Amino acid sequence: MRYTATILALLCVQLVTAGCSRAIVQSDNPAAVRPDGYRGTFEASIEVLRDNGYTIDRRDYRFGRITTLPLGSPNIFEVWNAQNTTSHQAVESTLASEQRRVNINFISLAGQSGQPGGSDQADPQVSYALEVEVILERRQIPTRRLAGSARRNVFSNLAAPPRDLIDRGVTGNYWEPVGRDPYLEARLIKQISERADSVR
Repeated sequence: MRYTATILALLCVQLVTAGCSRAIVQSDNPAAVRPDGYRGTFEASIEVLRDNGYTIDRRDYRFGRITTLPLGSPNIFEVWNAQNTTSHQAVESTLASEQRRVNINFISLAGQSGQPGGSDQADPQVSYALEVEVILERRQIPTRRLAGSARRNVFSNLAAPPRDLIDRGVTGNYWEPVGRDPYLEARLIKQISERADSVR
C-alpha cells in the first residue's frame, strides 16, 4: 500500500512538473528596433508587461526606460502561470520564495547617450536596441545558530537575525538577486516585437 502511494505521488509530481515546462524561445537580447518603431515598441512593452501580470513602476519615454514592481514567482502547482519556463525553475520557486522584476532599456545605436526617445518623439533617423532584463530575487531569512542549552524561547531566538547582520543594518527578511531569467527575457522580447509589428 505504501509502495503504491509513493508511485502515485511521484507520478503526480512528474505530471505537474511536465505542465510547468514551456517551449524555450530563442530571441536576440538586445533586439533591434526599427528607426520609426520606437514609440510603438515602447507602448507595446508596457502592454506586454501588464499582460504578463507586472505592475509598471517607472515609464520614462524620453530616456527609454521601463521598470516594474516585483512579481512573486509561481510554485510548481500553479501551472497556469507562465513565468517559469523549465521544471527546474518551478521546483526552485516552490522550495524557496522567489520574485522577478523586469527592466527594459532602449539603447540608442547612434552614440547618443541619455535621450533615445527625445523630448516627445523618437528620431526617425536613429536605430535602437531593445534590452530586456529579468532579475530573479530570492527571499533570505537570516536566523541565529542555536548555542548553549535549549530554553522555552529557543524558536523566538532562532527567528531573530544574527547580531552581525543587525550591526550591518539587516533587521529582518530581505530579497537578494540570484541571477537573471534568460528564458523569460526571450519570451518578453518576442511578445513585444510581435505586438509592435501588429500595430504598424
